[in-house]
Amino acid sequence: MSEATSQPNTYHAAAVGILDVPSASRQNLHRRPHLRMTGPLGGDFRLPIRVMREIPGSELLDHAHHGARLLIEGRLEWNKSSDAAGLLPTLIADAVRPVTPDDEEGCDVRLCGEVTAPARIRRHPLRPGIAMAHVTLRVQIPRTRAASRAVITETVGIPVVIPLNHPDAPALLRPGNRVLVEGLLEQAPLPRNGPEVDQTLADLDETAKQRATWAMTPEETRAAERDYTRRRWEATHTVIYRVVAGYVELLNGAPATIREARELRRAELQRRAQRQQSSS
Repeated sequence: MSEATSQPNTYHAAAVGILDVPSASRQNLHRRPHLRMTGPLGGDFRLPIRVMREIPGSELLDHAHHGARLLIEGRLEWNKSSDAAGLLPTLIADAVRPVTPDDEEGCDVRLCGEVTAPARIRRHPLRPGIAMAHVTLRVQIPRTRAASRAVITETVGIPVVIPLNHPDAPALLRPGNRVLVEGLLEQAPLPRNGPEVDQTLADLDETAKQRATWAMTPEETRAAERDYTRRRWEATHTVIYRVVAGYVELLNGAPATIREARELRRAELQRRAQRQQSSS
């Protein structure tokens, strides 16, 4: 048994936030509640909550507790979503309780996995002064049932970032390294560009010009301006969910310097370009 698999609870999440039960959920109890929280580097987001069995404190997720501050422990399940660039996390709850004065807002995540590819280095979209290394961890997530000995293991690629000046960053900079990561979940906006985006913006501008010729009340004009601003942002941005690492333990492999990471990334891009040329 490897060092990683011998450590207990290597895939775990604990989220502290404000319970948000959408209006529709108050009539349709099958709709999932969310926790509203702030990411470690800014930006508010809503984390969907799912309860799959009887758990301690599940009554606190009722619509009657809308707006309450809660702590929910469990694990993150990652699924594809049309609204996000990558995978959308859902917190599978194991226990719920009211917060205490010592509980800090946010979603703490612990996971163990293997770095799949060379790191990409970019600025944080909300904190441009922070350079981040972007990697994907290949994580094996076991699924079990209380009344069965069956175990189904799912392999998921989970996005992880870490500030380049963090002392643990070198452990994430080499592909193949196996690491234990502790960090916080965040939702980050990423810019979009390309011909499709340009066409969408042109269509929005044309619609705005047509609206400008309509007879509207001041309130309708302000509503149209808000709608234009929102649609323009949605056309030029997408969101990604990822773990911001604050602690990394190298279980297997070797650290890499930033220079080595850039060279590894450059070599990977060259190999990718050569494969594309040979296939065309």
